[in-house]
Amino acid sequence: MIEASRATGENNARRRRHLAEVVDYLRWHALRVAPDRTLVITYQSAEAAFAGIPNVETAHFNAIAGLDAWCDAAQIILVGRPLPPSEDINHLVGGFFGKEVAGGYGFCRRAVHMPDGSRRPVRVIAHGDPAGELLRSAICDDELIQAIGRGRGVNPTAQTPLEVQVLADVALPLVHAVVTSWDLAAPDLMQNMLLAGVAVDSPGDATALHPALFSSEKQAQKAFERAGFKRHSSYMDHIREMSLKSASYRRPGRGRSWQRAWRLPGLIGEDEARALIERTFGGLAEWRRLGSVAD
Repeated sequence: MIEASRATGENNARRRRHLAEVVDYLRWHALRVAPDRTLVITYQSAEAAFAGIPNVETAHFNAIAGLDAWCDAAQIILVGRPLPPSEDINHLVGGFFGKEVAGGYGFCRRAVHMPDGSRRPVRVIAHGDPAGELLRSAICDDELIQAIGRGRGVNPTAQTPLEVQVLADVALPLVHAVVTSWDLAAPDLMQNMLLAGVAVDSPGDATALHPALFSSEKQAQKAFERAGFKRHSSYMDHIREMSLKSASYRRPGRGRSWQRAWRLPGLIGEDEARALIERTFGGLAEWRRLGSVAD
């Protein structure tokens, strides 16, 4: 999540890209429950990355015990998990259990419980020694459960539910509504454009509007094709709860066709969205408000 002094430049670049993805993920989900509050609990060194997101409050692991300031939060999102170096765990095993441990961490499969009584396998990090794993669980998993307890999960109602998201490779002893991978959960093409201001259905226009997202029209076209993005399709079904607003616009010039644009009302107003498109293309021939995403 953060740069490490001993990591390679490539690894640190990967961490920065991943952190930027997580920031956008949190921006999206904070907008989804706004104006209710979102609590993000993460590493102390990464906390500042999320501090400027509207309706988001932050805290860090190992500094939340006993705090009750977020009992009315609508959602808690845990980013990462406390995990001491395996060498430290090995030393603790020696101190607590009086034995030497030479092993360390590795990946394994664990099961988490689902509402229907079934179990889903997930890949987690665990210590190879049973005593080491006992201490890892006490330091890592128990801290995450402590973090979840900062919300109103002990007494939710139908009117005040608590949503908890855990972005980490752990298997907590809780019932999980959804288990998914980061590849599926990370913001997609449509979400990235919306978070950048305006989403449009033209790869060429998207390239001009969002140069930080698309390096060329060809690259944008491929991204649209990979995402299966088509106007009036079921592609946007998963974000209908966001109450997107849409409009049609036509750029100046002979033979220009109508294009579709969408915006998040909680992020940008219609006048701002229209002004963004007009600045990008030097004006518009026509603009028509359409309404909700279902229109």
